[in-house]
Amino acid sequence: MSNLQPYELAEMYDAFIRNEKSTGRHLLVIYLLVIGINAKVILDLGLGSTTRALRAAALKTEGTVLSCDSDVARFSDLLGFQDESWRITLSPSELFLQAIQPPIDFVMHDAAHDYYQVKLDLGLILPKMRQFGLICVHDTQQPDLGRDILTAIRDATNGYSVSMTHLPFSAGLTIIRVEESCHPPITPATCFLPDGRPATELIPFGFTSASTRKMQANPSVTLKWIRWKLRKLIKGY
Repeated sequence: MSNLQPYELAEMYDAFIRNEKSTGRHLLVIYLLVIGINAKVILDLGLGSTTRALRAAALKTEGTVLSCDSDVARFSDLLGFQDESWRITLSPSELFLQAIQPPIDFVMHDAAHDYYQVKLDLGLILPKMRQFGLICVHDTQQPDLGRDILTAIRDATNGYSVSMTHLPFSAGLTIIRVEESCHPPITPATCFLPDGRPATELIPFGFTSASTRKMQANPSVTLKWIRWKLRKLIKGY
């Protein structure tokens, strides 16, 4: 039977150091992303070590991990270990995704690795995501698979307002943030400033260049930017 119990934090750190699996050095990142956005509805496509990290994070956010894998023979023995915070569906990912009710906070995609299936999955996921929700896609820097996966991401997100970044190690992890959605924004856990205002402001990342960034900045931000640029003249150095 596969051991997919939630990781202890020390176990995840040890996996990072040993890096025996392709996801080893992404587990802490995934764990922190889920906690950081306070994800409640967490999709897990492809059972494995990332499932353990997601389950550990869900214990912190009081969320639910909804896992899917098509390998019935390998994972059917896990069905008896489901609980309120972990549900398993053993079926093709598109059937699972079609049945999921929105909104979704966080998705970990480490199931299929071909262009067609990744594009199909993302096409089903994106309309159901909360604004500022996160989608992580693994193996985007893998030598044999990465180009097809990245092309699928490019084509699936065409027409959607998203921002993304790549972590180019341990076979690669692409993190996609949904900038616009018909579903309410995520509600991250946050700390507060001395005056009581939240220290986190959810701001769409809708620019691709420095000139656009300056155009979108509000007046106070623009003034701070000008002061920063003129700091040498102001301070005399």
